[in-house]
Amino acid sequence: MEAVYGINPIKVLLASQGTPLKRIIVAEGRSGPSVKEIVDIARRKKVPVEWRRRQCLDELTGRTDHQGIVGFRDSFVYADLDVLLQNRNPCMSHDLILILDGILDPQNLGSIIRSAHCLGANGVVIPVDRAASVTPTVMKSSAGSADQLPIVRVTNVSRTIDHLKDRGFWVFGAEAHGGKDIREHNFNVPAVLVLGSEDRGIRPLVKRKCDFLVTIPMAAKFDSFNVAVAAGIIQYAFLLHRMAKISDSEG
Repeated sequence: MEAVYGINPIKVLLASQGTPLKRIIVAEGRSGPSVKEIVDIARRKKVPVEWRRRQCLDELTGRTDHQGIVGFRDSFVYADLDVLLQNRNPCMSHDLILILDGILDPQNLGSIIRSAHCLGANGVVIPVDRAASVTPTVMKSSAGSADQLPIVRVTNVSRTIDHLKDRGFWVFGAEAHGGKDIREHNFNVPAVLVLGSEDRGIRPLVKRKCDFLVTIPMAAKFDSFNVAVAAGIIQYAFLLHRMAKISDSEG
């Protein structure tokens, strides 16, 4: 069992069909419309709800930012890459898969998963080693979207890129400087977006696998965007290109 905490992640899990939540603990004295909604839904779905001292929730999560509510579920289950490919919907806003090459910060991972879900990506791929995994912190940072989007763990990012290329994907690597301006790219293809680690970016071997390197133009002279911010901006560029193509075809 693992803990999931925070209002939005608990709401998302309760809303899913056959909710994976096994029980919910609410801090004594915690009230408000969101908590009442959660308790009402939990009772309708026969998920046990307990009330305990807030200190108990602090100890269960090892944190104090749990918003006074903690749920328990079976451990997170990662998706299989081939299943993701079979089930993906290329008619979504765009046919896009993210590969995160060594994102270490759980907050960044959660934020990237959240933007990927919001902007229509088909899934996110992360490596097994030297990278953040999906934890309760990631789940909270993703506002529960890690349960709405396939997350795949692979042992070798380079081989995964080769596999996706064989399936017809073009690979775009996010580069802080020196890549092609994202405004000048045509993203209307089945695409993989590779984002590197917070400190070193994309590893050289993985970078050589990319078909294109893309850069976000900046008004101010600064080193780079935060990787989670960059992920959102580039995905939005993908979305705009795809929407423009759909608009042109309908016109």
